[in-house]
Amino acid sequence: MLTSYKKPFLPIIVALGKRIEKRRFSEAPVFVGGCARSGTTLFLSVLSAHKDLFCIKKELELFTKIGYEKDGKPFPKRMDRLYTFLLLNKISRRAKRFCEKSPRNILRVEEIDQYYNGNFKMIQIIRDGRDVILSKHPSAENEYWVSPERWINDVSEGLKYMDHPNVHTIRYEDLIKDYENTIRGVCDFLDIAYTDEIANWHNHANVRKNRAYFTNQVQKISTSSIGKWQKSEENRKRAATLMEYPEAVELLKRFNYL
Repeated sequence: MLTSYKKPFLPIIVALGKRIEKRRFSEAPVFVGGCARSGTTLFLSVLSAHKDLFCIKKELELFTKIGYEKDGKPFPKRMDRLYTFLLLNKISRRAKRFCEKSPRNILRVEEIDQYYNGNFKMIQIIRDGRDVILSKHPSAENEYWVSPERWINDVSEGLKYMDHPNVHTIRYEDLIKDYENTIRGVCDFLDIAYTDEIANWHNHANVRKNRAYFTNQVQKISTSSIGKWQKSEENRKRAATLMEYPEAVELLKRFNYL
């Protein structure tokens, strides 16, 4: 919902924001998606080190509310969030495209594709669901952030687009264990150079704070985040709840976790 102070200025925000978008970005926008707690925020921080990308620091969830034109074409009702961000934040002259990360983007690939007439890039991140469902919610200490059902649903949706030419899929574990090859593949997909800045992303990242980081600060890559489901009895019991679902087992096998 638009805040009251923004409503009277919405037409101006939209007009000016569209002008900035058209003038400053010559390449297709990049969207990052995947089930929550799968490393999407870490990955956005990595991408933000690249000078060709203007990475948006907050989740705008542009496509979580969709309207439809008379001809059936979808349009995002929250696009004013993008335009507001463009108006309020400095954009590097080197940036050729914007990059927006919202986990639920992976549920809106078709709408994004139709809205941008196929001129977009999507990177989805998959992570071992047994680790994903361990995270406790930052604002509800005794509640888990992601349910087994949500992991199954979000990964299943992403699976539909594995062969889509505008969608590139990476595994969180590969990002951690084989960073250079994984990011080189991403750079090839985006048609950008693998630069020293992105090779040493932690020193150059512009996205350094996010509520998804429990410390609210960018975290260095560490293998300690992999296989956490095996490291305590509580974690193993929680992981077992995922394994009760045949669909989850099949997805874990599909992405070589089993």
